[in-house]
Amino acid sequence: MNKGKFVKVARLFAILVLVILLPACQTMDSVFHEPLLSLHSVDFIGISFTDMELMFSVRVENPNSFDIPFPDISWIFFLNENQFLSGDFRSNGRIRGRASSIVEVPININFVEVFNTFSSLMGANQADYRISLAARIPLPVLRGRVWNFQHEGQIPIPQLPRLTSPSMRVENIDLNGVQIVVSVNVENPNIFALPPPVLHIDYLVNNVSFINSAVELTDPLSARAVSPLVFRFSVRFADLFSRFITLLTFREVPVQLNITFDFLTPAFSNNNFNLQIPGILPLR
Repeated sequence: MNKGKFVKVARLFAILVLVILLPACQTMDSVFHEPLLSLHSVDFIGISFTDMELMFSVRVENPNSFDIPFPDISWIFFLNENQFLSGDFRSNGRIRGRASSIVEVPININFVEVFNTFSSLMGANQADYRISLAARIPLPVLRGRVWNFQHEGQIPIPQLPRLTSPSMRVENIDLNGVQIVVSVNVENPNIFALPPPVLHIDYLVNNVSFINSAVELTDPLSARAVSPLVFRFSVRFADLFSRFITLLTFREVPVQLNITFDFLTPAFSNNNFNLQIPGILPLR
């Protein structure tokens, strides 16, 4: 076969291949239907004094007869119109043909980071948020198609507890010593319970520290409620007079109880919860 005939045969073969493949490609494009994506829901699935979790759910409907991969989702979380968090969601799952599925995207919000970034939110009741999501289904036929979604709402901000009605009184006195009862109300304005605080007490007699210790409580503080905290400690006369000999001639002496509350919450580690309760200690 000479060169001219070879070129003609090659051209005819190429044309024949195009004639065969072109309808097939057109058929593939015509039978593929673009998936339908929509923002399904936004839910709070957990909140505490340390963090909270939001769950963004995207519904994907696959109208095709074959399976397609889960979408890749990139998201940006804005707090009070300032970008705060971002992330990417990837999954190896697949959505069955002619079926729909919910793709869940969890977002964890750490309140320590919130307060470190936005100090103005300390003491606020809530903050505005916005989330922007971009979803892509990794299929060449979609040619980089992107589905964009936005959602706005408000998140609750943990509130500082409030201390009210502190008191200190003598419950019992005998020859050995005095039993002191201390009470204070703790108001928890939050929608979740507070961990029981650890109390650090410093009992001053005549302006000198006499008892310095910690009191550990066991019961959590109920949400949106006022909880009375009551604890007791004893003052032994033998210990008192051995340390303050000059008090042997006194009938009573001024005292003060300093209490520091530690709610064991990193978000509020820089806030001081202190009380000073003055009183009179009878010595006879």
